[in-house]
Amino acid sequence: MADCQFFAHHGWGFDRHTWDTWKNELSEFGTFHAYDRGYFDDPKEIKVDNSGGPIVLLTHSFGLHWITKNLLETADLLVITGGFLYFHPYVAQYKRRSRLIIQEMVNELEINPEKVLKRFYDNCFSPLEAEEVNFKDLNLQLLLDDLQRLQDSRLDAELLKKAGKVCILHGSQDQVVPYKKGRQIYNQLQQYAQYFELKNAGHALPKTHHRQCLEFIIPEIRQVLKEKQD
Repeated sequence: MADCQFFAHHGWGFDRHTWDTWKNELSEFGTFHAYDRGYFDDPKEIKVDNSGGPIVLLTHSFGLHWITKNLLETADLLVITGGFLYFHPYVAQYKRRSRLIIQEMVNELEINPEKVLKRFYDNCFSPLEAEEVNFKDLNLQLLLDDLQRLQDSRLDAELLKKAGKVCILHGSQDQVVPYKKGRQIYNQLQQYAQYFELKNAGHALPKTHHRQCLEFIIPEIRQVLKEKQD
């Protein structure tokens, strides 16, 4: 039986180490590849080989938007943690306020990036304590460019249906991407997806609640392996 290939995409302000514990836990099922956008280190691309094993895509937050159509079409399972199709609210008055908050974040990031990133991490990890991170070596221009990109980036739910199965996980106390955004994805995918909401969890699910996430995901991994074998 061919092993799984895991391809993990982190969100804005994070890096490939988001997935370190996942890599350790999932090593028994196959090969783990972690993409790195390059905010704090050299960028790390990922390449898919044609081994014939199941392809599992793992995404956190804005990382969902960096998966190519070609990669989605090859996927047997897509895992979305803290994800969204469109970051801002759809109601005009709330959308204007949300866009303004991001623009203010962009402006402040240019002046005091470490302060902005620390506050961002505090929000991501809430209601838990944020981990200590060294923000000294950062690619400020890339962080700024991607934050601006966030303002208008939209995903079509139809595109996500190209993956064989979709598993959506969201924290009930997410202060960065409200859980309603995860439910919106599920509502548009319906029979293509499963939705799991983790109580007392925030936005940094892959870091703070990896074990709970894997409890939902590992049965799905076993299933796609079985299907490939059959």
